[in-house]
Parts: sequence; structure tokens; C-alpha cells
Amino acid sequence: IGEERGKRIGEKKAIMKVALSMIQKGIDNETIAELTELTQGEIEQLRRQ
Repeated sequence: IGEERGKRIGEKKAIMKVALSMIQKGIDNETIAELTELTQGEIEQLRRQ
């Protein structure tokens, strides 16, 4: 169980890193959400970093 949870956390961190790069490139939230499956709230949180 712990290994699976760690894997999911690692995948989420990688997706967040990609999304942050997309934000820096000027890609809109809707496109980022579509491609990464992040929520609008998660994307907004990244934008505020």
C-alpha cells in the first residue's frame, strides 16, 4: 500500500512540474486541465506560486 501511494505522489509531482512549465509558456488553464487532468483549483494554485 505504501509503495503504491508513493508512486501516485511521484506521478502527481511530475504532472505539477509539467503544468508549471505550461503556465510559464502562457498556456491557458483549460488546455492545461485537459492535458494534465489537474483541476482548475490546482492550476490556480500553481499560478500563485
